[in-house]
Amino acid sequence: MPRTRRGWVVTALVTMVVCGSAGSVSAKQTHLVIIVGLGGEDGYREKFHEWASEMREAAIHRHGVSENSVYYLAEKPELYPGVARAKSTKESVMALFAELETVVAPGDQLFVLLIGHGSFNSEESRFNLPGPDVTAVEFDLLLTPFSEQQIVFVNASSASGSFLPELSGSNRVIVTATKSGYERNESLFGGYFVEAYAGEGADTDKNERISVVEAFTYARARVDAYYNEENILKTEHAIIDDNGDGEGAHELAEGEGDVASTVYLYGDAAVAEGFSASEVESDPELARLVEHKLALEGRVEALRLQKDSMPEELYLTELETVLLELAQVSESIEERRR
Repeated sequence: MPRTRRGWVVTALVTMVVCGSAGSVSAKQTHLVIIVGLGGEDGYREKFHEWASEMREAAIHRHGVSENSVYYLAEKPELYPGVARAKSTKESVMALFAELETVVAPGDQLFVLLIGHGSFNSEESRFNLPGPDVTAVEFDLLLTPFSEQQIVFVNASSASGSFLPELSGSNRVIVTATKSGYERNESLFGGYFVEAYAGEGADTDKNERISVVEAFTYARARVDAYYNEENILKTEHAIIDDNGDGEGAHELAEGEGDVASTVYLYGDAAVAEGFSASEVESDPELARLVEHKLALEGRVEALRLQKDSMPEELYLTELETVLLELAQVSESIEERRR
């Protein structure tokens, strides 16, 4: 019996979301690089370390990222033994990225978070480090070898906006705390961005994971609230770019942030769901269920991105099928919590 056009469309769509999205969700691993730059004084140094430490802990214990895949460079690593890997000098940054070239596999995610101060001289943007700084152009060169990986690069420093046009590109999500290099005052965005991953308030779609868009939107809203409450002029406007156009957006409009809304920290899925290593070890089926849940969530995300190009009836039918299966798998997982 010949296949109808509708049947062919359904088959092609299901193949796309199962083979493409499920694989990308379940197999991808995050390698998180946290670089805390020059604090300049104890108050900033302590605050920046607090943010970095909070992000590190959240990545490992809430989102399941392997501790061996979290790299933290600090201004004074001797103050944080067992946590900070090395001093955040330009030499250490270069050495770390060279090492990562041998560690980060194709298809993995490289997530870079810069916390500190930045500078801009009308021609060149820099992230301030102990000793020589690293420029936006130099960071772009460091990222170039990772063309087969997904890159998330968040510069939470002041004057960071000029990093975005330099780093924007294919398969990259770029976030900066300011819209240009001329917003030079202290930035609050980084603390709230970290809070999104460590706290409970950013998960707007209630899927128990935090996307880059959710973290960006949460942090931006908290920054706005702070300036409104203090009744002072807002001096930072965070922007995000996930389509490689080099422009970025502060307020997300239709078609903006679609990719970043499907980008998460990827690690041990069962740990990210709140189960301990011993629980996973004693219940092999648990890991399979959690991986299946992530795959189904990936299918939902893929369908959502295809919505405008699909017949409405087909979209709703496919979405209902996936959501029903997702509800069943989620219930099986919840039964193991009781």
